[in-house]
Amino acid sequence: MFWHNRTRRALKGKAGWLDGWRVPPAKRRPLDHEESAVTLQRARDGSSEALNRIFHECGERLLALIRLRLGPELRRHIESRDILQDTLLRAFENFDDFRGSSNKTLMAWLAAIAGNQIRNQVEYFHRQRRDVKQTVPLDENLHVAATEVRSQVTRLNMNEEAMNVESALDSMDELHREVILMRNFEELTFAEIGERIGKGADASRMLYARSMVSLTNKVRELSGEHP
Repeated sequence: MFWHNRTRRALKGKAGWLDGWRVPPAKRRPLDHEESAVTLQRARDGSSEALNRIFHECGERLLALIRLRLGPELRRHIESRDILQDTLLRAFENFDDFRGSSNKTLMAWLAAIAGNQIRNQVEYFHRQRRDVKQTVPLDENLHVAATEVRSQVTRLNMNEEAMNVESALDSMDELHREVILMRNFEELTFAEIGERIGKGADASRMLYARSMVSLTNKVRELSGEHP
């Protein structure tokens, strides 16, 4: 149980996907949808405090999601932090879409944008025709925000525990890994997961539970520790 709970905390960013950047230790409740929209708008306008809050809410899991979606091979050729930066800038440009999408959390919305950015970068890597990073059009008002984003992104680092979780997820078969990513990072319901993988909600819930047990065991093996 100890290792299962510890693995869950790591996936939710509470055990430390971030090492070089920290929010003060006082706990804050998660932003609701309207607060997220306001914070996104303020960050877009250049507020460091608002950007810090977004990183506190989503930065850890977004970077982890991007790295895991890329996989070990593509991580050697594509910089995950560049995708994270592009994801946030895209979000700033399209924040009205988030305001009008009341059924999505900020993390789920950002995860969807990250997925598009990953596909763009992978397409460029395979085709070698154009530099996708050069094609992100920036509104004049976003230059200040872009500077703040770059500053925050360059300070993101993974600690040893986070690396163990990543290695464990990399070693899992695609279906079990994807179920964990969809549930813990994209924040999909089991019904939504089921639609993607062709199963019912209950079957998806059971698959997720088995996947988490497998992940916990793999993390424990990689850590060299015993319960």
